[in-house]
Amino acid sequence: MIGLILLLFVIGSVIFIHQVLSSFCSTKIFSNKISKALFYLSALFGTPIHELSHAFVAVIFGHKIQAIKFFQAGADGRLGYVKHQWNTRSVYQSVGVFFIALAPLFTAFLFIHLLLNNLAFPIQSFVLQIDVATLQTISFAVLDYFWNTSTQIVRYSLNSLENTMWLVLISLLCFHCIPSRTDFGNALKGSVIVILLLSILWGVSYLFNLHHQQWMLAMFNWSVNMSSLIAIVSLLSMFWWLILTLPSIAFRA
Repeated sequence: MIGLILLLFVIGSVIFIHQVLSSFCSTKIFSNKISKALFYLSALFGTPIHELSHAFVAVIFGHKIQAIKFFQAGADGRLGYVKHQWNTRSVYQSVGVFFIALAPLFTAFLFIHLLLNNLAFPIQSFVLQIDVATLQTISFAVLDYFWNTSTQIVRYSLNSLENTMWLVLISLLCFHCIPSRTDFGNALKGSVIVILLLSILWGVSYLFNLHHQQWMLAMFNWSVNMSSLIAIVSLLSMFWWLILTLPSIAFRA
């Protein structure tokens, strides 16, 4: 439960920062031909992955896809979209709304993990020591892990040009895989059912002693690991707003 709340908080914070930077930078980017061209060029890489993630998870949860656009440069500002229908009476399909909305971030997380494994990146997973777990120690442990992982990723990425290029590529993917405000709103709606189901599972496992502590701890550890990697690379991806804005400052095209 705490892990899900932590994950939603991190995602919500990332989206908020992304939207603030967007409001400041978008006008400059789209008022300059070079910046605008670079933005759409970057979107050609990230947007299809973003929309394909939505569509793939929608199919898994039995949603009916009505229309899909992997990339467009429309006047409405949308770079792509997936329109889908679902049976609101179906618990399974309603739970799917949560995962469909956040699918692009999960995809980015998967790419990050595959990349780290491919580069043999020496990063350790977060493991909470349950024997010393209090609210204070948990908070410090999570913050310490986030800080150490951040510095590890930056230092390792600066070890070679290849590592730096991979970090740039992943940050660009995250830049276009950050959920929109609409996506996050759908995720919040779906999270109500997810939290309800988790509460029921929590109660059943607690009452019948079905490895309650073990699976709750495993879920929390997974949430911290996922939240940390997503937050780190997503925050690094925010520099793309600066990069895309620079031509509008340097050139009057």
